[in-house]
Amino acid sequence: EAGCDQAAGDVNADDTVNVLDVVAVVNHILAGGSGLEECNLESADFNADGTVNVLDVVAIVNLILAGGGRGADIDATKAAMNTTESGVNISADGYIGAVQITLSHGDDFSIELTDDAYLAKLQTNGNSTTLIVINPEDEVIFTSTGDYTVEEVLVANSEEFINVVDKLDIEFSLSNAYPNPFNPTTTIELNLAEASYASVKAFNLKGEVVGVLMDGMVDANTYTMTWDASNLSSGVYMIRAEANGQIATQKVMLVK
Repeated sequence: EAGCDQAAGDVNADDTVNVLDVVAVVNHILAGGSGLEECNLESADFNADGTVNVLDVVAIVNLILAGGGRGADIDATKAAMNTTESGVNISADGYIGAVQITLSHGDDFSIELTDDAYLAKLQTNGNSTTLIVINPEDEVIFTSTGDYTVEEVLVANSEEFINVVDKLDIEFSLSNAYPNPFNPTTTIELNLAEASYASVKAFNLKGEVVGVLMDGMVDANTYTMTWDASNLSSGVYMIRAEANGQIATQKVMLVK
């Protein structure tokens, strides 16, 4: 528009960019792209890509928080959605700026959005609900009761939409023990890409088990374990992790 002199992001034209502007843009998106017009709409297209969407919201929030929305996190490159009977969780490999989900559901459906976010709003029309969560601080996006189907999910980092995959592939790996050499405890991390039976054991050089750190069925996750070798004598030991037919070993040295 010729003659628009509103600053980018100052959607309500009150000469400050704050949460009121964020709410205005989110409401516009939730209403299917209606509500903002002319200069206000132009101001809402913060990244000037010709579309007003959650990418603009994330950019405005990071402007308000002076980049603090992202903290020290690097941008996520992919996210994984876990839908259960009681809600949706989204995990990612870095910073998530926004999640937008459209659901279809029955009349008995009820939903509660996370409180741990910069902003969380939803709009229900009949049997369809669209929700937007800005800067979610943990994996829970919403909890719900009743049946629902996810029709669309959009996840953005600080500047672009990212792929939503079935699960994040955390490779099977065993971190370097720290400290090493150690006395009498050392800590090690195990990454598991999928739920499985897993064992993490410490052996002496004769191959005898001298410590069991994990032994059983566990979910896909990162596990931090500490081995206490205070009852053993100085020397070299092996920590061996096994899961899903994959094996990783780590040599550690106990120095008393």
